[in-house]
Amino acid sequence: MGPAPTSFDNMLPGANSVLFSIPNLADDGSNWVTYKERMLNTIGARGLMRYVDGRAAKPVPFAISAKTRLPVKADGSATTEEEREAKDDKIDEWYQKDALVKQHIYSTISNRLLWRVKGLPDASKIWDEIRKVHEGKTELVQVDLRRRLQETRCGEGEDVRDHFSELMHMREQLAGMGATIEERDFYAIALGSLPESYRPLLSAINATARITQKTLSTYELVNVVSEEYEHRQLATRGSSKKNGDNSALSAATGAGKSAFKRRDETRSDATCYNCGKPGHFKADCWRPGGGKEGQGPSQGRQDGACFSFQPKLFARSLYALP
Repeated sequence: MGPAPTSFDNMLPGANSVLFSIPNLADDGSNWVTYKERMLNTIGARGLMRYVDGRAAKPVPFAISAKTRLPVKADGSATTEEEREAKDDKIDEWYQKDALVKQHIYSTISNRLLWRVKGLPDASKIWDEIRKVHEGKTELVQVDLRRRLQETRCGEGEDVRDHFSELMHMREQLAGMGATIEERDFYAIALGSLPESYRPLLSAINATARITQKTLSTYELVNVVSEEYEHRQLATRGSSKKNGDNSALSAATGAGKSAFKRRDETRSDATCYNCGKPGHFKADCWRPGGGKEGQGPSQGRQDGACFSFQPKLFARSLYALP
């Protein structure tokens, strides 16, 4: 026996499949073109397109006879049980499929828009209202987005990578509205949006393009400028670290000089408790009883005075030399 026949309905993914996942419609209508395409494609894949374009007419139920209180046909004749069941099945099927299309729409629009369209009788009327609202709004959004794209500038010191990402995002938004920005136009916009400090790099790029007769693509331009930005960041961090090391060394040297200066000033103002002479302490005194007894040149002095080196006095004597 061969395999059981497979119907087309059995091959379709379930309603919760990622295949039928549709991004939400933005309140400003910026993604209306792509949203509309995805929504109609999903509804068409489920065989429900006639419930959007209005071709699926709602079945009319049988009228109720005033005498018998039973359903009757349009000509007044009685209906059979089979006819009533068939009519109810058609009505139920219409409501079910119309509600499925509504759910596709309701699950992707904002609550504000939902309150605006929920009172309309069927899915086709709801879709027509949403289309009227956003197809008029999209033109205004395009104008504003084009202006922002052309006026956006990257400031000195700002991250050019983030700047390029913003420009590309706006370009994609315009493409989603059906407004395509040509490659050369976007290249010119990107060039003109960079800070003045990148002018030498851009001049070199243009000179190379003239020599090689090959202009860079926007993708290549973004890569070159981003690489230059990263190089500048590395150089800045290296310079900051070097300046920090130099500052620490200067502080340490200055602290050492200050300590020596304070010590010299203290020595010049001190008086030895051993010999009574100024300019040194007892621990440095060369006279008998001092900390450095017999270590100085006092043996060669006729007056036997204690001698101690005084840095401040020595420095002053140097300035006094002719």
